[in-house]
Amino acid sequence: MTGQAKGRVGGFTLLEVLVAVTILTAITGITLMAFQVVSAAWRKGMSLSDSLHHGDFVMDQLVLGLRSAYYMPDSEDEQDKYGFAIEDNGDSTRSSDMVTWVKLGSALVGSDSRDLENPNMPHRVEFFVVEDEQGESAAAVRAWSLVKQLEDFESDDVEPRFIARRIVGFNCRMQDPESDLEDEIEWIDDWEDTNRLPHSVEVTLWMDPAEEGEDPIELKRVVQIPLGPLSWGRSTSAQPSKSKPKDGGRTRKTTGRSPGSGRSGGSGAPPAAKISP
Repeated sequence: MTGQAKGRVGGFTLLEVLVAVTILTAITGITLMAFQVVSAAWRKGMSLSDSLHHGDFVMDQLVLGLRSAYYMPDSEDEQDKYGFAIEDNGDSTRSSDMVTWVKLGSALVGSDSRDLENPNMPHRVEFFVVEDEQGESAAAVRAWSLVKQLEDFESDDVEPRFIARRIVGFNCRMQDPESDLEDEIEWIDDWEDTNRLPHSVEVTLWMDPAEEGEDPIELKRVVQIPLGPLSWGRSTSAQPSKSKPKDGGRTRKTTGRSPGSGRSGGSGAPPAAKISP
């Protein structure tokens, strides 16, 4: 009996080995799946954060630029020179409107622009989204001074400067000037009064989605333009009465000028705005 017992010590049956291998395989598989889920969530979060970084930068610059819109009410013969205009190209997430206005300050153009002699002097800007040199969608700006403009100047001759990539769409709507004293703001897609400024605008940016196949990320902001009332001959302290933004404003079509018409000003190349990484 003693010899038989000694012969069985230290051995494993085939069934025990199979059970151990099965358990180890299951644990390894679960660990690998958990790691893949965490890695995918981390990559998605980083992509989302990167898109929001680009979007926030562009939105902040756009808001500052719109709020610094410039207007001279005493220059009746040159009102078009300081007005606001828009080229409406639809409201899908991959389309881009083009807006143009005169502004002061370094927003959108940079404080050390080598092409604008003084960003604090009135200059006209155009903002839109287009593909850059690498074929990537990016936010772009054209800018030119209002002084020393050649007679045959065209804004299309100004090379656009790209300020941030991963921006895939842009939409702009204006407060209807006929409803600024109503209970609710109505938004329009076209601007007939190109020699005036809207009281406020609604700007929407779309960024690359966190994952391919998902909807683009949306950022939306309503911006009041301080000199808007002044361009209509009203006090700059005049505000809409109990106005509340709403999404479903009516759309008015117009045969007025596009952003490329009625412009004045400009000498030379665009600003040296740096692209966001």
